[in-house]
Amino acid sequence: MNYKQLTAIAAASLLASIANAEWNYGIGSGIGASSYDGDLKSSDLGLAIDVEFDQGDFEGGIGATGFATDGTWVFNLSGSSVEYESKDTAKGAPFRTTNNFQRTFAEFTVGYVAYQQDAITLTPYLGVNYTQHEWEAKAAGFKADVEDNWIDAVFGLKFDYKINDEWTWNNSANYSAGDSEGCFGLKTGASWKFAEHWLAGAYVGYESEEFEGSDSAIGTNVDFDYDTDVTTFGLTIAYTW
Repeated sequence: MNYKQLTAIAAASLLASIANAEWNYGIGSGIGASSYDGDLKSSDLGLAIDVEFDQGDFEGGIGATGFATDGTWVFNLSGSSVEYESKDTAKGAPFRTTNNFQRTFAEFTVGYVAYQQDAITLTPYLGVNYTQHEWEAKAAGFKADVEDNWIDAVFGLKFDYKINDEWTWNNSANYSAGDSEGCFGLKTGASWKFAEHWLAGAYVGYESEEFEGSDSAIGTNVDFDYDTDVTTFGLTIAYTW
């Protein structure tokens, strides 16, 4: 299953729910600042490249999310693409490299409101996500390109606490595995209903990612390991109806 097939399945699932007039919907986007801390290793090349990107290395990105819910079932579809570039000295190499990193991510989940009492709502969910990484390291007389993708099953839990009619405290935790070596994430934030159909929010998120991949680099196939921690602060806005 490739990225286009995954997106088509997720979109079809959301469109199918439109036939039920009791469903509510939302679309949104936002801005964020992320920092990456980890490494990309290749025993075949005998190199390890530090993964140290922050907002100063940010080259560009785009992302969006959508949901549909009837109050019991919750369908979520999200996607993003970001690009970073930095200069570093690879471990085991006597030269400085320019490192370009592109990450494409898409996720589709189905949640079920298992508990809703007073101000508390608990929603376990499961789904599938797709991750693609593209690396390019360049130096004088040297260039290596590494690319791979992974599809994981994801399991998670959302905990929402309604402070009042306008403000809600939002929390989530998830774990995904399959093609990857196992990834997990935590997120906490708050959302504000500032108008009838509009929501604004802020959040802090943490992700631990571990992947193993293989691709052709400098004319020969190499295996690589990617292990990094990602911390993100974001602002969001959504329209609901």
